Amino acid sequence: MNTEALKSLGLDDEQVKGVMALKGELIKQENAKLDTVTAERDSLNEQMTQRDKDIKDLKKGAGDNEELSTRLSDLQSKYDTDTQSLNEKLAATKLDSALSDALSKTKARDPQDLKAFLDMEAIKLTDDGDLSGLNDQIEKLQDSKGYLFDGGSQQGYNPAGGGTPKQPGNLAEAMKTEGFNLTKYLEQSQGE
Repeated sequence: MNTEALKSLGLDDEQVKGVMALKGELIKQENAKLDTVTAERDSLNEQMTQRDKDIKDLKKGAGDNEELSTRLSDLQSKYDTDTQSLNEKLAATKLDSALSDALSKTKARDPQDLKAFLDMEAIKLTDDGDLSGLNDQIEKLQDSKGYLFDGGSQQGYNPAGGGTPKQPGNLAEAMKTEGFNLTKYLEQSQGE
């Protein structure tokens, strides 16, 4: 899908921009999911390769039964520790991915800056992929630190009007004033 195809369907430029923005959000979400699955796959492949190597080593050194039992129990504890570590890394990756996705939807100016203000201990990833504890923190930050978020389109600033400053009567007096500009002085003198 490209802009020309959307325009050929009769959409105007604003509608095309809206559709492309939605498409960009969907791509970001799918990339985050892909990154999570890729990290999980890589860690499982690494774990399986290590286990296969350890089993081959065990088969080679299976001379003494007591020694084999000791090595098996050592390897079992190592595998349990590795599995727990991998599960923790996977959970952290899933949480980080879900958090990045959620923060991109908050209209934060810089989601990485926003993360510094979040209490990560209070944010939990639920089984259905939602983040509990995030919305309350975001609402509080929008009130207390609004500069972190895009406020939408700003209306133009219309400063209070002021008169043109009076220039001294003659050139000699004008040159003694601070910030004197000869060009402006000459333009103003010709206008009077």
